[in-house]
Amino acid sequence: MRVNLYWITLFVLLPITVFLMSRSLLLKATRRFLTKTKRRTSDTPPPSPTDSITGEDDHERTKDKEARAFQIKFLKVYLFAMAADWLQGPYTYPLFKTEFEFPEKTVASLYMATFIAAAISSLFVGFLADKFGRRNACLAFCLIHSLSALSVLSKDLRVLYAGQALGGLGLAMLWTVFESWMVTEWNTRKLGDERLGTMFGTMTRANCSAAVVGGLIGDLAVEVSGTRKGPFVVGVVIEAVAAVMLLCCWNENYGQPKDTKEKRKTPRDTLKQLGDIKIWALSFISCCWEGTNFLVLFFWPGILQDAHRRIHGPDAEDVPYGPIFAAFMLAMILGALLFSAIMKRKKTRLALPGETAHKTSWLKKAFTNPHNLMGIVIFVGGGCLLQSAYVPIEVLAFFGYLLFEFCNGIYVPCVAYHRGIIVNEGNRAGLYGLMKLPHFLFVIIALATAVEDPRHRQTVFVACFSTLVAASLASIIGLRGSAPEEKRPEIDLEQLMEMSDGDSFREKILLPSTSASASTPTLSTTRPTTAHEIIMDK
Repeated sequence: MRVNLYWITLFVLLPITVFLMSRSLLLKATRRFLTKTKRRTSDTPPPSPTDSITGEDDHERTKDKEARAFQIKFLKVYLFAMAADWLQGPYTYPLFKTEFEFPEKTVASLYMATFIAAAISSLFVGFLADKFGRRNACLAFCLIHSLSALSVLSKDLRVLYAGQALGGLGLAMLWTVFESWMVTEWNTRKLGDERLGTMFGTMTRANCSAAVVGGLIGDLAVEVSGTRKGPFVVGVVIEAVAAVMLLCCWNENYGQPKDTKEKRKTPRDTLKQLGDIKIWALSFISCCWEGTNFLVLFFWPGILQDAHRRIHGPDAEDVPYGPIFAAFMLAMILGALLFSAIMKRKKTRLALPGETAHKTSWLKKAFTNPHNLMGIVIFVGGGCLLQSAYVPIEVLAFFGYLLFEFCNGIYVPCVAYHRGIIVNEGNRAGLYGLMKLPHFLFVIIALATAVEDPRHRQTVFVACFSTLVAASLASIIGLRGSAPEEKRPEIDLEQLMEMSDGDSFREKILLPSTSASASTPTLSTTRPTTAHEIIMDK
């Protein structure tokens, strides 16, 4: 297999992803155009009784607009912060291993320094953010992460260890304070749980898009600078932009609104929340999947490079890390798009009076309930790792990682959605930090055993698969009932008849009864047509 297959895969996935991401916008624009055209040719104004039937009044439309405006406000800062991290990710291992020529043990110890610092700081970073402000914590992240990136300009191990430790502190902050700020602001604005699930899907897609762009910019920075240090320097510039936007666009929030009369919650109050079995299940799932995901990021450059050299010889050029990483992120976007589509199908649907509730098939429940869906993708992702570890063929390993990242695209918004509805508001950032602690310990233990041997990688992936099977069961069983059930409010038939002409309504819903007078309509039992279909037909 030639190395340009990675570029071909990238250019195939890119237009597909762009089309699917913009499809809803194109459909809305088309519907708007057709509606305006129909109004111009029609003698009567189009009816607008939908709001009175479905309950989507002016207040709901206002909330939708607020949610979209808030998404823009949050994402334009969050994506800059994430892009700086994505720029560096694909080049950390090659920089230490190839350019600095450190042995595998030294590279693993540098990574361990990052996660040991992250594990220690996760014990207090979130609580400090809740006390002193989450926006301030985000600003501190930009400074700390920039100092960590600048440390790679030196080859001195003491400087690199200090930089990696700072990176671990920044990592703990990145994974807690940004999401905590967003969820608190979301709940303060009372934008709703359904929109929150969609927001997490949007975050994942946007985050992966930033990763794609970051991977390509990183590859360009390496080409221009002639060193893998280039993406780290570019990342510092992006962090500075993110800090300026933070100061200009975001307001401050804490673990509890300032205007509340309730006493501010303490870390002890947060520890009481650990009695919830769902928090333990969610922490275990995060530990297994996200720990495995990091090990994939640690091992895939070496696995693909070894497989590439087995075909092209020991002197073959390096695989293109930036484009490969961008392809992974595109696969992750496709997974996030699938999750968003599933969440949209869970929105409220109208039920007619007397309409019989239809039994949902087990297959539909498996793919529409978030906890079941997360359990399935965790199991499938574990299978992809086994395939890539035991079939050392470059093309199969590459596409195995692509499928793993597709599953990751479903997992990320899914677990964030569960965190948003399970964790209480008081010390959200503090509890998020504690929930990350098992993940950091998982990675530290795995890195402590790292050796430069393909058989060791197989052993690690087999162990990861075993933990992912347990995490899959924890998701399906332990998180059952955590998401709000789908509701189907009834509508008033008289209101529906008033908005529709009688003939159309009777053809769709009401049939003349054979056992009653012709003037007494009864509900048809032959086809349960929804009110949405009546409205669209009208």
